[in-house]
Amino acid sequence: MRRVLLWLESDAEAWRIPDAEVAALRRDFPDLEVERAESDTALAAAIVDAEILFSWRPDDAVMARAERLRWLHVPAAGAGAYLTPAFRATGAALTSSRGAHSIPIAEHVIGSLLALARDVPRALDEQRSAEGMNREGWWTGEGMPHDLHGKTLGIFGYGLIGREVTRRAAAFGMRVIALKRHPETPRTWDEPLLDTLRLPREEPPVAAFLGPGEFERLLEESDALVLSAALTPETEGRFDEAAFARVRRGVWFVNIARGRLVREDAFVAAVRDGRIGGAALDVFAVEPLPHESELYRLDRVLLTPHVSGVSRGFWPRAMSLFRENLARDGRGESLLNRVDPARGY
Repeated sequence: MRRVLLWLESDAEAWRIPDAEVAALRRDFPDLEVERAESDTALAAAIVDAEILFSWRPDDAVMARAERLRWLHVPAAGAGAYLTPAFRATGAALTSSRGAHSIPIAEHVIGSLLALARDVPRALDEQRSAEGMNREGWWTGEGMPHDLHGKTLGIFGYGLIGREVTRRAAAFGMRVIALKRHPETPRTWDEPLLDTLRLPREEPPVAAFLGPGEFERLLEESDALVLSAALTPETEGRFDEAAFARVRRGVWFVNIARGRLVREDAFVAAVRDGRIGGAALDVFAVEPLPHESELYRLDRVLLTPHVSGVSRGFWPRAMSLFRENLARDGRGESLLNRVDPARGY
């Protein structure tokens, strides 16, 4: 019997594994011994004998007790934080849930761009104001809304999230350019992963793939920028004062990746002087975002508390991926979404 340990508990319903999913694992995989740890104490006790762990990040003291662990699967798309010395010492494989969040995040991005193009923040302000709505103010000059159609969308980091953002942006008539680490590499995806997550095999249209050395071109050509890259030493702080000085004036800026890709002081300055015409931020350098943050006081900036990947469809997709990997593990086949420790994703 393979011994599987689940530690996916939370006070928040969105991040707590549903009872029905646990029951289905026990029903559909008779060769598994499935244990569900519902407390830190239970996790520390059960980790000793676990071969497979599906878990939020356990602390190093717990991981040091993992004597038989050979595979850790995590519910996050970004897995770099799990590559601690204590985990590396186990020699276990690490797989992520990359792709399970791509649909809600892509929809969140397009919703944000539509809100900025149609100036929803201003509409809400007018709705709540004592003066009411000012229809004539929408008819002239800077007050007129924009179309997404015909705009160039620049994507910083082209993975499964960027791919699904591109698909939706193309449906609105946007031209997409995307920066990726290896633009010369053919666009190949693991088709079993796409099928498992019910993502289309058909590739969306990308006008140009850019390499890291073409970062300035991305900034200069984009009417809207979406950050969907992993946090690495190369991407941390990439959007700094120098980067914002190169963007098209009035660019829309959406970050659903990691807050530390952006120097927040430089971002604030760029919003206040009009280089950034509107923004939607779902991630921040410090989370939860401190109440005293300047970000709360910026006009035309939409803030959400790191929830772009939250949806009612998350657990069905996440468990579909884990179940596929359990089947592959049982057959001795390679696992989907295996993380490269050297790259961190």
